[in-house]
Amino acid sequence: MARKKLNLFELRSHPYGLVISPMLNNFDSHEDKDKAFSVHRHDSYGLFFLRSGEMTMMVEEGEINMGGPSMLVIQPGQVHKCLRYKEISGWVLFFDGGNLDNSIRGVLEQSIEKTLMFKDQGNALVFCDKLLLTIFNGVQDKTPGRFRIQMLHALVNALFYQIANMQPLLKSAAVSPGLRSVQIVQHFKDLIKVEFKKFKRPSEYAGLLHISLSHLNDTVKRLTGYSATHLIQQEIIAEAQRLLRYTDKTGREIACDLGYADDKYFIRLFTKVLGQSPSKFRKIKCAESHQIEADTTPDIIMGNL
Repeated sequence: MARKKLNLFELRSHPYGLVISPMLNNFDSHEDKDKAFSVHRHDSYGLFFLRSGEMTMMVEEGEINMGGPSMLVIQPGQVHKCLRYKEISGWVLFFDGGNLDNSIRGVLEQSIEKTLMFKDQGNALVFCDKLLLTIFNGVQDKTPGRFRIQMLHALVNALFYQIANMQPLLKSAAVSPGLRSVQIVQHFKDLIKVEFKKFKRPSEYAGLLHISLSHLNDTVKRLTGYSATHLIQQEIIAEAQRLLRYTDKTGREIACDLGYADDKYFIRLFTKVLGQSPSKFRKIKCAESHQIEADTTPDIIMGNL
């Protein structure tokens, strides 16, 4: 019996670090249909703009119901899939976070809400719709240009500036991007996402950042309210949750994937952080997934994700 697989879709093959497509009510690509209705994640920011119709998305542990006009933004690595939709039109965009203005990335990642949902925003959403159309036309236009890629990235950054302006929590989280402390925390978070399977101790990240351990700990605590160890463990446990929920790997295999030679240590850490063992977590989430699947009848698809 084939194992379940949690797919990661990357933007490496796309020269612009950008993929945009109309959200369609009818789409015949079987490959893209399977992709949208199977749990997966991207190494990029994802944006779903619903101009009209209805759509329900699963993102990590929850369902998000969208009705047009509305917009959903998910962060790199978040597990998601489309559960159902009806009479939809709009846009789907994925964009490499490395091409975002650092100030915007910092604001997005410091937001309390990791999944951002916008509705009842009036002209602000209309403006986003127009920007997305302009970005799409820019991608479709194959006329050579010296600053073609820079132009597209500038348009996407403009879109994310608008997103930050629309979200009070994002605005309240904004910190001057020129501060050295903000840069340290941003680089620390970036390193965790890449290196968490290899490095587990704050001292290792302090070395990579060429700062002292005490400086890293103090800076992270002051800006985020959490310890450096907490942020590292959250990344590890979040990945463990995804593997437990969306694959059939054993606890020992997951521990190995996450860089733990001692699977018993990993189980103790998981239980300490979440308050339940990996096996109990899997049992509960599998039961929830079966209930969701029983209530879901996917028969339409969005295009070119």
